[in-house]
Amino acid sequence: MTEARPRMVIMPGNDVVSDARALKNAATATQLGMETLALGVVRIGESREFTVGDTAVTIVRVSPRISTVGFRPWARRLRSAISPRYASPGATAAARAYAAHLRLDSNAGFTLRDAHKEPVVAGPPPRNRDRLAHRLRIVFVRAVVGVRSRISPKEYHSNFTPQDQAARARKIAKLTSGVRRVRWRAVYPIALDDEYALLPILEEFDPDLIHVHDVFMMSVAAKAAAAAALRGKTMKIVYDANEYLPGLAHVPPKLVAGYVDLERENLRHFDAVVTVSNGLALWLVRDYNLVHTPTVVLNAPAVGPLKDRSTIRDDLGLAASVPLAVYAGGVNPERGVETAIDALPLVPGLHFAIVAHASLTMITALKERAARHGVADRFHVLPFVDAEDVVTYLSTATLGMSTLLRAPNHDIALTNKFCEYVQAGLPLVTSDTPEQKQLVEELRIGAVYTAGDAADLARAVVETLANEAEIRERLADSDLRERFSWTAQAATLRDLYGSLLGGLPAQAYLPGATQISSITPEEARRR
Repeated sequence: MTEARPRMVIMPGNDVVSDARALKNAATATQLGMETLALGVVRIGESREFTVGDTAVTIVRVSPRISTVGFRPWARRLRSAISPRYASPGATAAARAYAAHLRLDSNAGFTLRDAHKEPVVAGPPPRNRDRLAHRLRIVFVRAVVGVRSRISPKEYHSNFTPQDQAARARKIAKLTSGVRRVRWRAVYPIALDDEYALLPILEEFDPDLIHVHDVFMMSVAAKAAAAAALRGKTMKIVYDANEYLPGLAHVPPKLVAGYVDLERENLRHFDAVVTVSNGLALWLVRDYNLVHTPTVVLNAPAVGPLKDRSTIRDDLGLAASVPLAVYAGGVNPERGVETAIDALPLVPGLHFAIVAHASLTMITALKERAARHGVADRFHVLPFVDAEDVVTYLSTATLGMSTLLRAPNHDIALTNKFCEYVQAGLPLVTSDTPEQKQLVEELRIGAVYTAGDAADLARAVVETLANEAEIRERLADSDLRERFSWTAQAATLRDLYGSLLGGLPAQAYLPGATQISSITPEEARRR
């Protein structure tokens, strides 16, 4: 008799393809013998279905429906109309584009153009009775654009200083408690549309377990479990807290408060909580009075088999004797990559490469910064490689850098790149964010510097280069690499899922069941 396979849904609140943690989680569930569906959402583009290995992936385009009706949407539209500023740089750009359209739509341009060409329609042009109204419309729209775009939103900070962070923390604290408490339905109504679009799919698939990545799908999963209970079915739900929400650096405080409200309201309905570091686990216990400390599943890499492909040193054409520091991951002002560029003049001969996803504006700014320091020839930018190839690709570098500036989320972060550097055998240079600082010093696998201090970063690099041989010997320890591997994290997930479901299929306990080596969808694969 065939053993029944538990059904599981992974819900990351994004397109799945861009979420390495969700892809690793889905591949793990499938390999443990579960029938797995990775269910994602997009706001633009089309719905689609495909597979990653043996895992089914369904991406649903969610359009505004529920969020457009009722009092709250009407109030939002009214506030938007009378607001002294546009809600975002994109809205300002759209308004300016409309003003430009009105100007080009005026008769003046057509009259000037048509005066120098052979007519194709006989007779004089028709008299435009609306010319005055059109000109007044242009004047009005341009005036509104000028006034509303001059007032910068207070939520967005261009500087990342302790003073900024303290002020931001105070504002978020006010918005998450007391009479000014923000409700998620008011500031994040798209979650209601997610419920409308995804609940029928969940009811049809009828999973035994839903694993929610990040806060966005919490309400959807909780309502799916409640609906299942009405049908007489017990559906387990797991919340994966990827971030400390009050510490989010890029999100307007009111929206942060909405996320916190969404998390607070739904957390009690979940059967288990997973998170990415010990520090965040303890903060979640503190903030929500959790009965059990969340299970820690690190953002460790899945390492694929060695491929016949170039490494980072090959792509840069650097000899093995040239010291090469690497930074792998996203780039924004809060990540502190500028500190590494500022330190380059202080470490002669050191090359620095980022393997990153970043905006053209950010990359251009970094290159200009390197040029001002006279180190443009030692600063390199390379595109991302497939997630399972990162470790192999980085392995020929000399050391890995984590340059985070100090902030609540950064202080308790144990980053993807930290685990990738360990797996690649690279000595680490990290800023003094407490979680990573403690591990680097405890394991003696690199050096720590004061965040944002280029001179201290240069000192840490020189120190690490001097001790490179000893550090690499420690990093070669198989137990250490196992600790920061996805294989170890998959084993933790196996224990968690087994306890929630009362056991897993026999294949979950076969040799190699927790070894995941391929997670990248074919449509996202980088050649």
